[in-house]
Amino acid sequence: MALNEWAWVASDLASMSPFPPWIKHGLWLVPLLGGFTILGFAWQASRLLVSPKRRPLQDYHQIILKDPAAHGMRLRSFATTHPDKTLTPCLICEPTSTPSLKGQRVRDQLAQRDVRLPRTGTVIGTLVLAHGHSGRKEDHLPVAERLCAAGFRCLLFDVPGHGDHPKPFTTFGLTEARLPKAVLDGAAACFDFSPTQACLFGVSEGGAIILQAAAHNPEAWLAVGELSSFATLSQVIRHEARRFGPFANLTAVVMQQMVKHRANYDPSQIRPIDAVAVLQTMPVLIGHGDADRFVTPNNAHELFAACPSPRKQFLSIPGASHGRVFVTEAPVYATLCQFFLEAMEATPVRR
Repeated sequence: MALNEWAWVASDLASMSPFPPWIKHGLWLVPLLGGFTILGFAWQASRLLVSPKRRPLQDYHQIILKDPAAHGMRLRSFATTHPDKTLTPCLICEPTSTPSLKGQRVRDQLAQRDVRLPRTGTVIGTLVLAHGHSGRKEDHLPVAERLCAAGFRCLLFDVPGHGDHPKPFTTFGLTEARLPKAVLDGAAACFDFSPTQACLFGVSEGGAIILQAAAHNPEAWLAVGELSSFATLSQVIRHEARRFGPFANLTAVVMQQMVKHRANYDPSQIRPIDAVAVLQTMPVLIGHGDADRFVTPNNAHELFAACPSPRKQFLSIPGASHGRVFVTEAPVYATLCQFFLEAMEATPVRR
């Protein structure tokens, strides 16, 4: 029921009420306050959606940045030009010959699975990593520590609207779908390596971005893996608006309109489920925490069902909530490394 209809009902009830006039007139405040509550929530939620508060470097970021060798990596900063000509801040992480204890643990887990591993310090391919909403590229330094130990060069970049990226808004892949390829090509040119053996990985919003990136340039990537992504952004907005009960749909519509007003795009355009549907043969890993209450696991099941590739893999992470898919007893890192190693091994080297 629209707000003006609720106002009409309140007025009608007031005219029938035996209460004094000051109480009758007060009934008008119910729909008015309700409307302001919805508008206030939608305004704040839309702001945080497209332009979340930028997190500073955390202590664990600083520890790795100050002594990357202790974490089995060499780190270098660079910037690549986004297709719209803005500069995207990036990091390149490469393995050293001595993996960290955490990296060695992943290698041991892979060896127990009889996965063929490259010699320590060897780079067999490149992974482009996209962080989640409200994050920054350095969030993936602990992830890169494990992936580097398995033989991967990792490229980390700040998503627009996050970290040190100069753009004020994120579009959840609408404009960022071309960015991973730009990061790969920029790093290859800067550090003189071949961009041919490359895969994509992302978490949450980063997962949505890399699925769309894989669909945008399927010839550039050998495989794509994601954790905790959503099927459609509209679905996430509706889920957040559910707290308004019978007004949930109205709240979601208002929030989407405010996103269009702020950032000049329609959230209904953001549909990773359409992107994954065009990945006909590419290896695809879809993973999700089964205790995720923010982006619910049905999103992962929808994405997996929509993917036509015969080389797809589903990973359910027991007990993991949205922000804790890596903080779990499940061997998530080993599973990711095995997926990318096998994808590269099964694909002929492209020159």
